[in-house]
Amino acid sequence: MTDKPNILFILTDQQRKDTLKAYASDALCQTPNLDELAKHATIFDNCYTTCPICTPARATLQTGLYPMHHGMLTNSYNVGNMVQELPDSPKLLSRQLNVAGYQTGYTGKWHLGSGIYNVQHDEYLQHYMGDVQFAEYDKGFDSVPTHIGYTGDDFPGHGFGGFGYPEYRQWLKDQGKEVTIEHRINGFYEGHQAGQITSGVDTSVDQYLIDRAEHYLGEFAKAEKPWYFQLNFWGPHEPYFVPSEFLHKYDDVKLPPWPNWKDPADSPKPKIHDLKRGNVATWEELEPIVKHYYAEITHIDYQIGRLIAWLKQNDLYDNTLIIFSADHGESLGIHGGLFDKAIFMYEETVTVPLMVKLPQQTESAHEPALLSNADMYSTILDYAGVGKAARERDGQSFRPLLEHTPVAWPQNVVTECSGIGSVLFSQRMLRQGQYKYIFNCGDIDELYDLSTDPHEEVNQIDNVGYQNLLHTLRIALRDWMIAHHDNLIYEFNHLRLPLNERYSGREF
Repeated sequence: MTDKPNILFILTDQQRKDTLKAYASDALCQTPNLDELAKHATIFDNCYTTCPICTPARATLQTGLYPMHHGMLTNSYNVGNMVQELPDSPKLLSRQLNVAGYQTGYTGKWHLGSGIYNVQHDEYLQHYMGDVQFAEYDKGFDSVPTHIGYTGDDFPGHGFGGFGYPEYRQWLKDQGKEVTIEHRINGFYEGHQAGQITSGVDTSVDQYLIDRAEHYLGEFAKAEKPWYFQLNFWGPHEPYFVPSEFLHKYDDVKLPPWPNWKDPADSPKPKIHDLKRGNVATWEELEPIVKHYYAEITHIDYQIGRLIAWLKQNDLYDNTLIIFSADHGESLGIHGGLFDKAIFMYEETVTVPLMVKLPQQTESAHEPALLSNADMYSTILDYAGVGKAARERDGQSFRPLLEHTPVAWPQNVVTECSGIGSVLFSQRMLRQGQYKYIFNCGDIDELYDLSTDPHEEVNQIDNVGYQNLLHTLRIALRDWMIAHHDNLIYEFNHLRLPLNERYSGREF
Protein backbone atom coordinates (compact mmCIF):
# COMPACT_ATOMS: atom_id res chain seq x y z
CA MET A 1 0.00 0.00 0.00
CA THR A 2 1.05 3.60 -0.59
CA ASP A 3 2.18 5.78 2.32
CA LYS A 4 -0.06 8.61 1.14
CA PRO A 5 -3.15 8.92 3.32
CA ASN A 6 -6.69 8.57 2.15
CA ILE A 7 -8.44 11.93 2.55
CA LEU A 8 -12.09 12.37 3.48
CA PHE A 9 -13.42 15.93 3.32
CA ILE A 10 -16.84 16.35 4.94
CA LEU A 11 -18.42 19.69 4.10
CA THR A 12 -21.65 21.08 5.50
CA ASP A 13 -23.50 24.09 4.13
CA GLN A 14 -24.05 27.26 6.15
CA GLN A 15 -23.12 25.84 9.57
CA ARG A 16 -22.22 28.12 12.46
CA LYS A 17 -19.17 26.92 14.35
CA ASP A 18 -20.81 27.72 17.70
CA THR A 19 -23.14 24.77 17.11
CA LEU A 20 -20.22 22.50 18.10
CA LYS A 21 -18.92 21.94 21.61
CA ALA A 22 -15.40 22.10 20.22
CA TYR A 23 -16.03 25.84 19.80
CA ALA A 24 -18.68 26.52 22.44
CA SER A 25 -18.59 24.23 25.45
CA ASP A 26 -22.13 25.27 26.39
CA ALA A 27 -23.56 24.58 22.93
CA LEU A 28 -27.06 23.08 23.14
CA CYS A 29 -26.88 21.60 19.65
CA GLN A 30 -26.33 17.84 20.02
CA THR A 31 -23.41 16.47 17.95
CA PRO A 32 -22.01 13.41 19.75
CA ASN A 33 -20.12 12.04 16.74
CA LEU A 34 -18.41 15.32 15.90
CA ASP A 35 -17.64 15.76 19.60
CA GLU A 36 -15.91 12.38 19.50
CA LEU A 37 -14.02 13.29 16.32
CA ALA A 38 -12.85 16.50 18.00
CA LYS A 39 -11.18 14.43 20.74
CA HIS A 40 -8.77 13.07 18.11
CA ALA A 41 -8.39 16.13 15.88
CA THR A 42 -6.82 19.56 15.62
CA ILE A 43 -9.48 22.22 16.06
CA PHE A 44 -8.77 25.46 14.22
CA ASP A 45 -10.29 28.27 16.25
CA ASN A 46 -10.03 31.03 13.64
CA CYS A 47 -10.74 29.73 10.15
CA TYR A 48 -12.47 32.19 7.81
CA THR A 49 -14.21 31.62 4.53
CA THR A 50 -12.96 33.62 1.54
CA CYS A 51 -16.57 34.65 0.94
CA PRO A 52 -19.73 34.01 3.00
CA ILE A 53 -21.68 32.73 -0.04
CA CYS A 54 -21.96 29.14 -1.29
CA THR A 55 -20.61 29.29 -4.85
CA PRO A 56 -17.59 31.54 -4.21
CA ALA A 57 -16.50 29.62 -1.12
CA ARG A 58 -16.88 26.24 -2.83
CA ALA A 59 -14.98 27.40 -5.89
CA THR A 60 -12.16 28.44 -3.55
CA LEU A 61 -11.97 24.87 -2.23
CA GLN A 62 -11.60 23.54 -5.78
CA THR A 63 -9.13 26.18 -7.02
CA GLY A 64 -7.21 27.52 -4.02
CA LEU A 65 -8.09 31.03 -5.20
CA TYR A 66 -9.99 33.94 -3.76
CA PRO A 67 -13.26 34.67 -5.60
CA MET A 68 -11.75 37.82 -7.14
CA HIS A 69 -9.32 35.48 -8.93
CA HIS A 70 -11.50 32.48 -9.86
CA GLY A 71 -14.36 34.76 -10.95
CA MET A 72 -17.26 33.05 -9.17
CA LEU A 73 -18.04 36.16 -7.13
CA THR A 74 -21.53 35.24 -5.99
CA ASN A 75 -23.97 32.36 -6.45
CA SER A 76 -24.18 30.83 -9.91
CA TYR A 77 -26.44 32.72 -12.32
CA ASN A 78 -26.82 35.65 -9.96
CA VAL A 79 -26.36 39.01 -11.63
CA GLY A 80 -22.95 39.84 -10.14
CA ASN A 81 -21.24 36.57 -11.03
CA MET A 82 -18.42 36.73 -13.61
CA VAL A 83 -18.06 32.96 -14.14
CA GLN A 84 -21.17 30.76 -14.05
CA GLU A 85 -19.65 27.29 -14.54
CA LEU A 86 -16.41 26.25 -12.80
CA PRO A 87 -13.91 25.92 -15.67
CA ASP A 88 -11.84 22.78 -16.07
CA SER A 89 -8.14 23.35 -15.48
CA PRO A 90 -5.01 21.34 -14.60
CA LYS A 91 -4.89 23.45 -11.43
CA LEU A 92 -8.22 22.19 -10.08
CA LEU A 93 -7.99 20.16 -6.89
CA SER A 94 -9.34 17.04 -8.60
CA ARG A 95 -6.92 17.28 -11.53
CA GLN A 96 -3.92 17.81 -9.29
CA LEU A 97 -4.94 14.87 -7.11
CA ASN A 98 -5.39 12.67 -10.19
CA VAL A 99 -1.84 13.47 -11.30
CA ALA A 100 -0.62 12.68 -7.78
CA GLY A 101 -2.07 9.17 -8.09
CA TYR A 102 -5.31 9.66 -6.18
CA GLN A 103 -8.72 8.29 -6.92
CA THR A 104 -11.11 11.21 -6.51
CA GLY A 105 -14.78 11.04 -5.58
CA TYR A 106 -17.62 13.46 -4.97
CA THR A 107 -21.23 13.35 -3.89
CA GLY A 108 -23.74 15.89 -2.65
CA LYS A 109 -24.14 19.61 -3.14
CA TRP A 110 -22.21 21.11 -6.05
CA HIS A 111 -23.45 24.65 -6.83
CA LEU A 112 -20.51 25.31 -9.15
CA GLY A 113 -22.41 24.90 -12.38
CA SER A 114 -25.78 23.91 -13.74
CA GLY A 115 -25.28 23.31 -17.45
CA ILE A 116 -27.32 25.25 -19.97
CA TYR A 117 -30.12 22.65 -20.20
CA ASN A 118 -30.73 22.79 -16.45
CA VAL A 119 -30.59 26.58 -16.48
CA GLN A 120 -33.14 26.80 -19.28
CA HIS A 121 -35.49 24.38 -17.49
CA ASP A 122 -35.08 25.57 -13.91
CA GLU A 123 -38.28 27.22 -12.67
CA TYR A 124 -36.47 29.27 -10.03
CA LEU A 125 -33.96 30.67 -12.50
CA GLN A 126 -36.65 31.32 -15.07
CA HIS A 127 -38.58 33.35 -12.53
CA TYR A 128 -35.48 35.02 -11.12
CA MET A 129 -33.70 35.83 -14.37
CA GLY A 130 -36.37 35.66 -17.09
CA ASP A 131 -36.54 33.14 -19.93
CA VAL A 132 -35.59 35.72 -22.58
CA GLN A 133 -32.06 35.98 -21.19
CA PHE A 134 -31.47 32.25 -21.63
CA ALA A 135 -33.25 31.70 -24.95
CA GLU A 136 -30.02 31.88 -26.95
CA TYR A 137 -27.57 31.37 -24.10
CA ASP A 138 -24.15 30.10 -25.19
CA LYS A 139 -23.75 26.53 -23.98
CA GLY A 140 -20.18 27.07 -22.85
CA PHE A 141 -18.90 24.44 -20.42
CA ASP A 142 -21.32 22.39 -18.36
CA SER A 143 -19.52 21.99 -15.04
CA VAL A 144 -20.40 19.05 -12.84
CA PRO A 145 -18.04 16.84 -10.79
CA THR A 146 -17.64 14.06 -13.35
CA HIS A 147 -16.63 16.61 -16.01
CA ILE A 148 -13.67 17.88 -13.98
CA GLY A 149 -11.98 14.69 -12.79
CA TYR A 150 -14.22 13.24 -10.08
CA THR A 151 -15.90 9.88 -9.92
CA GLY A 152 -19.30 10.31 -8.34
CA ASP A 153 -22.63 12.02 -8.57
CA ASP A 154 -23.63 15.07 -10.57
CA PHE A 155 -26.19 17.27 -8.85
CA PRO A 156 -26.11 20.49 -10.89
CA GLY A 157 -27.10 23.81 -9.45
CA HIS A 158 -28.06 24.74 -5.90
CA GLY A 159 -30.32 21.79 -5.14
CA PHE A 160 -32.53 23.39 -2.47
CA GLY A 161 -31.86 20.59 -0.01
CA GLY A 162 -31.43 17.91 -2.67
CA PHE A 163 -35.02 16.67 -2.47
CA GLY A 164 -35.84 17.13 -6.16
CA TYR A 165 -33.01 15.23 -7.84
CA PRO A 166 -34.14 12.17 -9.84
CA GLU A 167 -31.31 10.03 -8.42
CA TYR A 168 -32.59 10.54 -4.87
CA ARG A 169 -36.16 9.90 -5.99
CA GLN A 170 -35.08 6.67 -7.67
CA TRP A 171 -33.26 5.60 -4.48
CA LEU A 172 -36.52 6.04 -2.59
CA LYS A 173 -38.46 4.17 -5.24
CA ASP A 174 -35.99 1.26 -5.21
CA GLN A 175 -36.69 0.86 -1.49
CA GLY A 176 -40.43 1.17 -1.93
CA LYS A 177 -40.46 4.43 0.07
CA GLU A 178 -41.61 8.01 -0.23
CA VAL A 179 -40.53 11.11 1.65
CA THR A 180 -43.22 13.04 3.52
CA ILE A 181 -42.62 16.56 4.85
CA GLU A 182 -45.21 18.03 7.21
CA HIS A 183 -45.72 20.79 9.81
CA ARG A 184 -44.04 23.43 7.70
CA ILE A 185 -43.00 26.89 8.87
CA ASN A 186 -42.98 29.27 5.89
CA GLY A 187 -41.53 32.65 5.13
CA PHE A 188 -39.49 33.60 8.19
CA TYR A 189 -37.11 35.16 5.69
CA GLU A 190 -38.24 35.51 2.09
CA GLY A 191 -39.13 31.97 0.93
CA HIS A 192 -37.14 30.13 3.60
CA GLN A 193 -38.87 27.12 5.14
CA ALA A 194 -38.65 24.65 7.99
CA GLY A 195 -40.50 21.36 8.28
CA GLN A 196 -40.57 17.82 9.62
CA ILE A 197 -39.79 14.65 7.67
CA THR A 198 -42.39 12.26 9.09
CA SER A 199 -41.51 9.32 6.83
CA GLY A 200 -38.36 8.39 8.77
CA VAL A 201 -34.64 9.10 8.68
CA ASP A 202 -34.19 6.38 6.06
CA THR A 203 -36.10 8.55 3.56
CA SER A 204 -33.86 11.61 4.04
CA VAL A 205 -31.41 13.07 1.55
CA ASP A 206 -28.63 12.81 4.15
CA GLN A 207 -29.19 9.06 4.50
CA TYR A 208 -28.97 8.80 0.72
CA LEU A 209 -25.65 10.69 0.65
CA ILE A 210 -24.05 8.31 3.15
CA ASP A 211 -25.19 5.35 1.06
CA ARG A 212 -23.57 6.97 -1.98
CA ALA A 213 -20.34 7.70 -0.10
CA GLU A 214 -20.08 4.12 1.13
CA HIS A 215 -20.69 2.86 -2.41
CA TYR A 216 -17.84 4.88 -3.93
CA LEU A 217 -15.42 4.31 -1.06
CA GLY A 218 -16.10 0.59 -1.29
CA GLU A 219 -15.09 0.70 -4.95
CA PHE A 220 -12.02 2.83 -4.22
CA ALA A 221 -10.87 0.42 -1.50
CA LYS A 222 -10.49 -2.35 -4.10
CA ALA A 223 -7.66 -0.50 -5.83
CA GLU A 224 -4.11 -0.19 -4.51
CA LYS A 225 -4.28 3.59 -4.72
CA PRO A 226 -5.10 6.27 -2.16
CA TRP A 227 -8.35 8.18 -2.48
CA TYR A 228 -9.76 11.62 -1.88
CA PHE A 229 -13.49 11.83 -1.32
CA GLN A 230 -15.60 14.95 -0.78
CA LEU A 231 -18.94 14.43 0.95
CA ASN A 232 -21.12 17.53 0.70
CA PHE A 233 -24.30 17.87 2.74
CA TRP A 234 -27.00 20.29 1.62
CA GLY A 235 -27.79 20.97 5.28
CA PRO A 236 -28.04 22.69 7.59
CA HIS A 237 -28.72 25.35 4.93
CA GLU A 238 -32.45 25.91 4.64
CA PRO A 239 -34.93 24.45 3.86
CA TYR A 240 -34.67 23.02 7.38
CA PHE A 241 -36.49 19.75 6.65
CA VAL A 242 -35.60 17.40 9.50
CA PRO A 243 -36.60 13.81 10.37
CA SER A 244 -38.95 13.66 13.34
CA GLU A 245 -36.48 11.50 15.26
CA PHE A 246 -34.06 14.43 15.50
CA LEU A 247 -36.49 17.30 15.84
CA HIS A 248 -38.07 15.65 18.88
CA LYS A 249 -34.70 15.72 20.65
CA TYR A 250 -35.29 19.44 21.14
CA ASP A 251 -38.92 19.29 22.27
CA ASP A 252 -38.07 19.97 25.91
CA VAL A 253 -35.00 22.13 25.31
CA LYS A 254 -35.29 25.83 26.09
CA LEU A 255 -32.94 27.85 23.89
CA PRO A 256 -31.78 31.19 25.30
CA PRO A 257 -31.69 34.20 22.95
CA TRP A 258 -28.44 34.85 21.10
CA PRO A 259 -26.15 37.18 23.09
CA ASN A 260 -26.39 39.54 20.09
CA TRP A 261 -30.10 39.04 19.46
CA LYS A 262 -30.46 42.83 19.75
CA ASP A 263 -27.82 45.51 19.15
CA PRO A 264 -27.47 48.65 21.29
CA ALA A 265 -29.60 51.40 19.78
CA ASP A 266 -26.72 53.89 19.71
CA SER A 267 -24.24 51.65 17.82
CA PRO A 268 -23.99 52.69 14.14
CA LYS A 269 -24.48 49.79 11.70
CA PRO A 270 -24.56 49.78 7.88
CA LYS A 271 -28.02 50.28 6.41
CA ILE A 272 -27.34 47.56 3.82
CA HIS A 273 -27.77 45.00 6.63
CA ASP A 274 -31.52 45.69 6.52
CA LEU A 275 -31.66 43.77 3.25
CA LYS A 276 -31.35 40.55 5.25
CA ARG A 277 -33.78 41.21 8.09
CA GLY A 278 -36.45 38.56 8.48
CA ASN A 279 -40.04 38.48 9.61
CA VAL A 280 -39.53 37.60 13.27
CA ALA A 281 -39.87 40.18 16.03
CA THR A 282 -39.53 38.05 19.17
CA TRP A 283 -37.25 35.26 20.31
CA GLU A 284 -40.32 33.09 20.85
CA GLU A 285 -41.02 33.30 17.11
CA LEU A 286 -37.42 32.48 16.24
CA GLU A 287 -36.81 29.61 18.69
CA PRO A 288 -38.69 26.92 16.67
CA ILE A 289 -36.66 27.82 13.59
CA VAL A 290 -33.39 27.54 15.51
CA LYS A 291 -34.54 24.14 16.80
CA HIS A 292 -35.06 22.94 13.23
CA TYR A 293 -31.58 24.20 12.36
CA TYR A 294 -30.04 22.45 15.36
CA ALA A 295 -32.00 19.27 14.65
CA GLU A 296 -30.69 19.13 11.09
CA ILE A 297 -27.13 19.47 12.40
CA THR A 298 -27.84 16.61 14.83
CA HIS A 299 -29.17 14.59 11.91
CA ILE A 300 -26.01 15.28 9.87
CA ASP A 301 -23.94 14.31 12.91
CA TYR A 302 -25.78 10.99 13.06
CA GLN A 303 -25.02 10.36 9.39
CA ILE A 304 -21.34 11.25 9.88
CA GLY A 305 -21.31 8.70 12.70
CA ARG A 306 -22.66 6.09 10.30
CA LEU A 307 -19.86 6.79 7.83
CA ILE A 308 -17.11 6.75 10.47
CA ALA A 309 -18.41 3.42 11.77
CA TRP A 310 -18.32 2.09 8.19
CA LEU A 311 -14.72 3.27 7.76
CA LYS A 312 -13.72 1.46 10.93
CA GLN A 313 -15.54 -1.72 9.94
CA ASN A 314 -13.70 -1.72 6.61
CA ASP A 315 -10.23 -0.98 8.05
CA LEU A 316 -10.10 2.45 6.38
CA TYR A 317 -10.32 4.75 9.37
CA ASP A 318 -6.74 4.61 10.65
CA ASN A 319 -5.13 5.55 7.32
CA THR A 320 -7.60 8.32 6.52
CA LEU A 321 -7.06 12.03 7.04
CA ILE A 322 -10.49 13.43 7.93
CA ILE A 323 -11.40 17.07 7.42
CA PHE A 324 -14.67 18.51 8.69
CA SER A 325 -15.70 22.04 7.75
CA ALA A 326 -18.43 24.23 6.26
CA ASP A 327 -18.49 26.61 3.31
CA HIS A 328 -19.62 29.53 5.51
CA GLY A 329 -21.78 30.24 8.53
CA GLU A 330 -25.34 31.36 9.25
CA SER A 331 -26.89 34.40 10.93
CA LEU A 332 -30.25 32.97 12.06
CA GLY A 333 -31.67 36.03 13.76
CA ILE A 334 -28.58 37.79 15.13
CA HIS A 335 -28.33 41.59 15.38
CA GLY A 336 -32.02 42.36 15.18
CA GLY A 337 -33.31 39.53 13.03
CA LEU A 338 -30.67 39.04 10.32
CA PHE A 339 -31.08 35.89 8.24
CA ASP A 340 -28.97 34.07 5.67
CA LYS A 341 -25.48 35.41 4.85
CA ALA A 342 -23.55 37.98 2.76
CA ILE A 343 -23.94 41.76 2.98
CA PHE A 344 -22.66 41.57 6.59
CA MET A 345 -19.40 40.14 7.94
CA TYR A 346 -20.25 38.98 11.45
CA GLU A 347 -18.34 36.07 12.98
CA GLU A 348 -21.39 33.80 12.77
CA THR A 349 -21.28 33.93 8.97
CA VAL A 350 -17.61 34.44 8.02
CA THR A 351 -15.98 31.93 10.36
CA VAL A 352 -16.27 28.20 9.71
CA PRO A 353 -15.63 25.12 11.81
CA LEU A 354 -12.47 23.30 10.81
CA MET A 355 -11.38 20.07 12.46
CA VAL A 356 -8.65 17.88 10.99
CA LYS A 357 -7.87 14.37 12.21
CA LEU A 358 -4.58 12.98 10.93
CA PRO A 359 -4.16 9.24 10.42
CA GLN A 360 -3.42 7.59 13.78
CA GLN A 361 -4.07 10.84 15.67
CA THR A 362 -5.32 10.21 19.19
CA GLU A 363 -4.96 13.58 20.94
CA SER A 364 -6.94 16.79 20.57
CA ALA A 365 -5.35 20.20 20.04
CA HIS A 366 -6.55 23.76 19.48
CA GLU A 367 -4.78 25.97 16.94
CA PRO A 368 -5.37 29.75 17.17
CA ALA A 369 -3.71 30.80 13.87
CA LEU A 370 -5.77 32.83 11.40
CA LEU A 371 -6.66 30.63 8.43
CA SER A 372 -8.55 31.02 5.18
CA ASN A 373 -10.41 28.21 3.48
CA ALA A 374 -8.10 28.89 0.52
CA ASP A 375 -5.48 27.16 2.69
CA MET A 376 -7.42 23.87 2.58
CA TYR A 377 -6.61 23.34 -1.12
CA SER A 378 -2.89 23.74 -0.43
CA THR A 379 -2.98 21.47 2.62
CA ILE A 380 -4.82 18.65 0.88
CA LEU A 381 -2.35 18.74 -1.99
CA ASP A 382 0.57 18.87 0.45
CA TYR A 383 -0.54 15.59 2.04
CA ALA A 384 -1.04 14.16 -1.45
CA GLY A 385 2.63 14.81 -2.21
CA VAL A 386 2.21 17.80 -4.53
CA GLY A 387 5.13 20.23 -4.50
CA LYS A 388 4.90 23.71 -3.02
CA ALA A 389 5.05 25.58 -6.32
CA ALA A 390 2.03 23.69 -7.66
CA ARG A 391 -0.08 23.65 -4.52
CA GLU A 392 0.20 27.19 -3.18
CA ARG A 393 -1.94 29.77 -4.94
CA ASP A 394 -3.82 32.26 -2.76
CA GLY A 395 -3.36 30.12 0.34
CA GLN A 396 -0.63 28.03 1.90
CA SER A 397 -0.46 24.60 3.48
CA PHE A 398 -1.20 24.50 7.20
CA ARG A 399 0.43 21.08 7.50
CA PRO A 400 3.15 22.56 9.76
CA LEU A 401 0.43 23.74 12.15
CA LEU A 402 -1.04 20.24 12.22
CA GLU A 403 2.34 18.64 12.85
CA HIS A 404 3.61 21.32 15.26
CA THR A 405 6.60 22.34 13.18
CA PRO A 406 7.85 25.96 12.89
CA VAL A 407 6.33 28.04 10.11
CA ALA A 408 5.97 31.73 9.30
CA TRP A 409 2.22 32.24 9.32
CA PRO A 410 0.29 35.35 8.17
CA GLN A 411 -0.92 37.69 10.91
CA ASN A 412 -3.95 38.78 8.86
CA VAL A 413 -6.83 37.01 7.16
CA VAL A 414 -9.28 38.61 4.72
CA THR A 415 -12.80 37.76 3.62
CA GLU A 416 -14.32 39.32 0.50
CA CYS A 417 -17.86 39.81 -0.75
CA SER A 418 -19.24 41.35 -3.93
CA GLY A 419 -22.95 41.10 -3.18
CA ILE A 420 -25.68 38.51 -3.59
CA GLY A 421 -28.77 38.12 -5.75
CA SER A 422 -29.17 41.31 -7.77
CA VAL A 423 -27.36 43.46 -5.19
CA LEU A 424 -23.77 44.40 -6.01
CA PHE A 425 -21.99 45.45 -2.82
CA SER A 426 -18.22 45.31 -2.36
CA GLN A 427 -16.78 44.46 1.05
CA ARG A 428 -13.48 43.42 2.54
CA MET A 429 -13.06 42.18 6.10
CA LEU A 430 -9.62 42.08 7.73
CA ARG A 431 -8.98 40.22 10.98
CA GLN A 432 -5.77 41.02 12.81
CA GLY A 433 -5.25 39.85 16.38
CA GLN A 434 -8.30 40.73 18.45
CA TYR A 435 -9.52 43.34 15.96
CA LYS A 436 -11.76 43.15 12.96
CA TYR A 437 -12.11 45.89 10.35
CA ILE A 438 -14.73 45.85 7.58
CA PHE A 439 -14.58 48.09 4.52
CA ASN A 440 -18.12 48.61 3.24
CA CYS A 441 -17.92 50.36 -0.12
CA GLY A 442 -20.90 52.74 -0.25
CA ASP A 443 -21.81 52.44 3.44
CA ILE A 444 -20.20 53.05 6.82
CA ASP A 445 -17.26 50.86 7.84
CA GLU A 446 -17.15 48.65 10.91
CA LEU A 447 -14.54 48.07 13.60
CA TYR A 448 -14.89 45.53 16.39
CA ASP A 449 -12.69 44.69 19.35
CA LEU A 450 -13.39 40.98 19.78
CA SER A 451 -11.63 40.81 23.14
CA THR A 452 -14.11 43.15 24.82
CA ASP A 453 -17.02 42.71 22.40
CA PRO A 454 -16.97 39.10 21.10
CA HIS A 455 -20.53 39.38 19.77
CA GLU A 456 -19.80 42.50 17.69
CA GLU A 457 -22.54 44.62 19.19
CA VAL A 458 -20.65 47.92 19.31
CA ASN A 459 -19.17 49.37 16.12
CA GLN A 460 -16.11 51.42 17.17
CA ILE A 461 -15.60 53.04 13.78
CA ASP A 462 -16.28 56.56 15.13
CA ASN A 463 -14.73 56.05 18.57
CA VAL A 464 -11.92 58.60 19.00
CA GLY A 465 -9.94 56.15 21.08
CA TYR A 466 -9.73 53.68 18.19
CA GLN A 467 -8.68 56.02 15.38
CA ASN A 468 -4.95 55.16 15.46
CA LEU A 469 -5.81 51.47 15.41
CA LEU A 470 -8.28 52.04 12.58
CA HIS A 471 -5.56 53.69 10.52
CA THR A 472 -3.19 50.78 11.19
CA LEU A 473 -5.81 48.25 10.08
CA ARG A 474 -6.60 50.21 6.91
CA ILE A 475 -2.92 50.26 6.00
CA ALA A 476 -2.74 46.50 6.69
CA LEU A 477 -5.71 45.97 4.35
CA ARG A 478 -4.07 48.15 1.71
CA ASP A 479 -0.88 46.08 1.91
CA TRP A 480 -2.84 42.82 1.74
CA MET A 481 -4.73 44.04 -1.33
CA ILE A 482 -1.47 44.94 -3.04
CA ALA A 483 0.10 41.57 -2.21
CA HIS A 484 -2.99 39.70 -3.41
CA HIS A 485 -3.66 41.75 -6.57
CA ASP A 486 -7.05 42.91 -5.37
CA ASN A 487 -8.51 45.42 -7.83
CA LEU A 488 -10.85 46.85 -5.19
CA ILE A 489 -7.79 48.70 -3.90
CA TYR A 490 -8.48 51.58 -6.28
CA GLU A 491 -11.87 52.28 -4.72
CA PHE A 492 -10.51 51.63 -1.23
CA ASN A 493 -7.69 54.11 -1.88
CA HIS A 494 -10.06 56.80 -3.04
CA LEU A 495 -12.60 56.40 -0.24
CA ARG A 496 -10.50 55.57 2.84
CA LEU A 497 -6.84 56.59 2.53
CA PRO A 498 -5.13 59.99 2.52
CA LEU A 499 -3.47 60.87 -0.77
CA ASN A 500 0.09 60.25 0.45
CA GLU A 501 -0.75 56.67 1.55
CA ARG A 502 -2.66 55.48 -1.48
CA TYR A 503 -1.55 52.66 -3.74
CA SER A 504 0.29 54.13 -6.74
CA GLY A 505 -0.44 51.35 -9.21
CA ARG A 506 3.20 50.35 -9.67
CA GLU A 507 3.32 47.21 -7.55
CA PHE A 508 0.87 45.01 -9.52
